[in-house]
Amino acid sequence: MGEESEALRSDIERRRESMSGTIDAIEDRVVPSRIIERRRTAIKERVSDLKERVMGSAHSAGDRAAASTDRMSEGMSHAAEAVTNAPEQVQRATAGSPLIAGAVAFGLGALVAVLLPETESEQRAVAAVQPQLAAATDTVKDVGQQALETAKSSAQDAAEDLKSSATDHAHEMTAEAQDAAAQLKDPAQQGASTR
Repeated sequence: MGEESEALRSDIERRRESMSGTIDAIEDRVVPSRIIERRRTAIKERVSDLKERVMGSAHSAGDRAAASTDRMSEGMSHAAEAVTNAPEQVQRATAGSPLIAGAVAFGLGALVAVLLPETESEQRAVAAVQPQLAAATDTVKDVGQQALETAKSSAQDAAEDLKSSATDHAHEMTAEAQDAAAQLKDPAQQGASTR
């Protein structure tokens, strides 16, 4: 009988430790601050990985900067040569090809248009569109704010549901543990009373 009660005690102790670990794990999973911290850490890791994939590491950035400087100096010398030889090259390239000549003329016109200041009619057109653009911006901000508030509300509701569910589950587990302890205790008491 002494061996049986010792085995029961060790079994109860093992179950308590198991339930304690399970309850701690559940608590870790449902505490909102820990959930937020896990999400924040995961997002930081993703952003860091994405940044490194897009921009590369600091070492490779230095190498690229040096190579870029070299290419830029070469490009500047080629550009200077191209500018001096541009009229001859345009004439050779467009000789006998009216479509290419038109495309070159269009490109030059677009370049000149960008360099010239705005005219009064362009300024009036921009001024006429400005209120509509401001109204559209305000509408987009309002919709975004409403979406943010809805998301916050939904997140809070979900957190409360999760918390109540976890609490209910913890209560159920505690009740089950107490029942199991009582069931184990009854045979142990009966064995002790028969001695």
